[in-house]
Amino acid sequence: MKKFLAGLFLAGSTLTMGASFELGLLSPTQLQTPSSNINGVRIGLLWTENRNVEGLDLNLIASKKSNFTGLSLGGFYDETTGNFTGVKIPFFGINKVGGNLTGVQFGSLNMVDRHMLGAQLGLVNLIGSGEGLQVAAFNKANAMKGVQFGFVNYTERLQGIQIGFVNMAKNSQIFEVLPLVNFN
Repeated sequence: MKKFLAGLFLAGSTLTMGASFELGLLSPTQLQTPSSNINGVRIGLLWTENRNVEGLDLNLIASKKSNFTGLSLGGFYDETTGNFTGVKIPFFGINKVGGNLTGVQFGSLNMVDRHMLGAQLGLVNLIGSGEGLQVAAFNKANAMKGVQFGFVNYTERLQGIQIGFVNMAKNSQIFEVLPLVNFN
């Protein structure tokens, strides 16, 4: 474990010129201030908060940032108030993006307030609008261009296909609610 943490520290401090390393217990008890930008590696134990994070983000419990680019691992709650670009793999948790998501979200509850370009894989997926794939027990989108695959799929404006037990598309030319497959 010591070698792993030492390797993460070395990687975080040498990724790019001006790279930074964050190690936090409970914000603001962390190496960098919550208003700092992190370009490198961020490791959080209970609650870590920074402005913008680029690189590798490892969190045990929870984290918050304005914008993110990179790979985010762990955590039971992850909030990005702005845009998220990359991959989020939690332990078993909640992923919230206040802006746009470009990439992949895994988790129990995945939420994107604005637009998703990529994929969401979880138990419940919620997006404003999206292009790509949603796979969950329940998928909801205001507008979806792509595929929704789950037990229950719902969208106001569908351009694509829904596969599941209950499929609802408010703008469907045939039926708004269909079992097994719906398309528009």
